[in-house]
Amino acid sequence: MTDTTTRRPPAVSEPAAGGENAGRKRWIRGGAVAAAVLLAGFAVPHLGLDSYYMGLVLSGVILALLSLSIGFLARRLGLISLGHTAFFGGSAYALGIAITHWGWSPMTAALFAFSAGTLLALLMGVLVVRASGMGFLMLTLALGQALYQFSTQAVARPYTGAYDGLQLQLGADDTFLGMTSPQLMDAGLFWPVAWVALVVSAVALWAAGRSRFGTVLEGIRENEERMRFSGYNTFAPRLAAFVLSGAVASLGGVLFALNAAYVSPEVLSFVKAGDSLIATIVGGMGTLLGPVVGALLYTYAQARFNVSGNLPLYTGGALVLVLLFLPGGVLGGLEALRRRLPFLPAGKKDRT
Repeated sequence: MTDTTTRRPPAVSEPAAGGENAGRKRWIRGGAVAAAVLLAGFAVPHLGLDSYYMGLVLSGVILALLSLSIGFLARRLGLISLGHTAFFGGSAYALGIAITHWGWSPMTAALFAFSAGTLLALLMGVLVVRASGMGFLMLTLALGQALYQFSTQAVARPYTGAYDGLQLQLGADDTFLGMTSPQLMDAGLFWPVAWVALVVSAVALWAAGRSRFGTVLEGIRENEERMRFSGYNTFAPRLAAFVLSGAVASLGGVLFALNAAYVSPEVLSFVKAGDSLIATIVGGMGTLLGPVVGALLYTYAQARFNVSGNLPLYTGGALVLVLLFLPGGVLGGLEALRRRLPFLPAGKKDRT
């Protein structure tokens, strides 16, 4: 009896070691790819782009942070949010108020604004993460629009400027990471800050998705009732994912305000929420890179076709085409095409 119960199958430790080695290699490979992408991105200001196109690329990267946050929730929990502009715009306003009205240094104000946006995500998450589907979407939209309306009210006008917006007024000696206000508004000089923020955010979301936390989120997405029956507290992981995505959106808002030196209610509006969601859908929610590609494409298309005055028509038409013929977005369509290529080995066609 004793021998039978204490005997351990000899093959148990070998798969565990193999799994650990595979996991370690995956993390090392991911870190190497992230480092290579980070270094390659620093070359963008040296590609000969003029100030107009450099500004477009920078705007696309900042929008990508907001799209990344939305895509993370959609991919891991199947939740579509239209309220992440509350964190994006809320952190932008917090930065402007701290600098202009309270006289804080740009770095201190940036840390405060990022913390304020993340705290707002926590408070909103407590209210909305128990919902799902259309209920979640409408709750986030309602709370985001409530903040938009508040920013235009008379009680907030001394701080937000209402529809006139809030101009950031940095002191002559105030700098952020050694950059003065004119340098912060220069897309080429501000690019490394935005690029590092995007890559670090993407790596953080990738790491969260690859961890046990990400596995729990996927289990909740597939069958939350079964996860609860298995003993998991599904509220805490949903809230943590919401706060994490809100922190990424808040970081985007801080960078936007620093670069633009101006904040208006537009950053809290439904239009901004729609821009970020469309960019996420166009790029593809199924991959981490999809929202980034979608944000860059959307920013360029918006600038290219806005001169005609028919931008909503073109945007709607493009969205219909993507939903009908590329339901997985641009990157999802490219991946599907790659799998169908006849010269690829059969084993690689099923690999994601």
